[in-house]
Amino acid sequence: MGLKALMMLGYYEGGGFTTVVNNLSKYLTALGVEVTVAARVVRIEPPKYVSLIKLKPEDLPVEGKYYDVIHIHTSYPYTKVAVEHNTRNLVFTWHGYTPTIYVPGIRNKVINLGLRYAYRRLLPKIRFITSVSNYANNQLSRLFGVSGRVVPNGVDLELFKPCSRESRKRASDRYPIILNLTAYNNLKGRDILIKSFKVIKRKYSKAILIAVGIGSGLNDVINLNPVPHSEVPKLYCNADFYLLTSKHESFGLPIIEAFATGTPVIAYDRDDARREHILSSGGGLLFNNNESLLKAVDAVLSNWDTYSLKGIEYAKKFDWRDIARKYLNVYEEVLTSKET
Repeated sequence: MGLKALMMLGYYEGGGFTTVVNNLSKYLTALGVEVTVAARVVRIEPPKYVSLIKLKPEDLPVEGKYYDVIHIHTSYPYTKVAVEHNTRNLVFTWHGYTPTIYVPGIRNKVINLGLRYAYRRLLPKIRFITSVSNYANNQLSRLFGVSGRVVPNGVDLELFKPCSRESRKRASDRYPIILNLTAYNNLKGRDILIKSFKVIKRKYSKAILIAVGIGSGLNDVINLNPVPHSEVPKLYCNADFYLLTSKHESFGLPIIEAFATGTPVIAYDRDDARREHILSSGGGLLFNNNESLLKAVDAVLSNWDTYSLKGIEYAKKFDWRDIARKYLNVYEEVLTSKET
């Protein structure tokens, strides 16, 4: 019988967190690991390749006995129980901490600060910690005095494939077509996206924005409802570039997805993981004001093939097949440590 892993997250719902867990489950299964995904709250149906259960944190000590590895993805309730019960076969993945200044509402800010102090008590007691980016790992050190092994999130290169500029040619004269799939609230940069699009429209009057959850009433904006993950690559392949305007990114999955399809990225500059991707890849540009935004748009559209090819090459570093093997190596270390 192969290795059995219980992979846990707080909320199983639409978004990057669930996408990461689904893909890691898929590719670990391909490596012979029997994966069960557990969540406190389940809001969507899982894909066929994910075995999902709903699990209360207090039930973890009993349920966990049936697994070789307990893998928690930044869920405080599960982490608290696991540490309090001295769970030796625990892997904790740090997906990052949103700075309190960006958290909306007084109540949420208080909760955010409380979690910071709670993790400061718990994380030093966990032996096997991974983090999704160098930025997130630096957070661990700065906030909690611990360090993890960087194992980045991945991209499904079987699904997100390069599409050439020729394949993006359209009958419509709308140009450029701009994409954003995550700016559904101000933490994800809805306000910055709207402002930035208006700036671009002053120079590129035929520009159009495709966005998810941005709301109605905006000219030349196609507002989409959330789409199945399998349909997302088509959206990237319809765009001339992806405009990332979030205020905080611990990893920045849309950047890697866009790069994998050959879509350049123009990103609002913040001192987080996006800098790592944009500056290391050459697949896009950063902006911090109206002038630098327009310069970035001009540069990307004028040298599109160069940015596209560099992004494609960079995305290859995040193949889920390779990422899953790295996690399997961590799991095997956990098993070895239990035997000693």
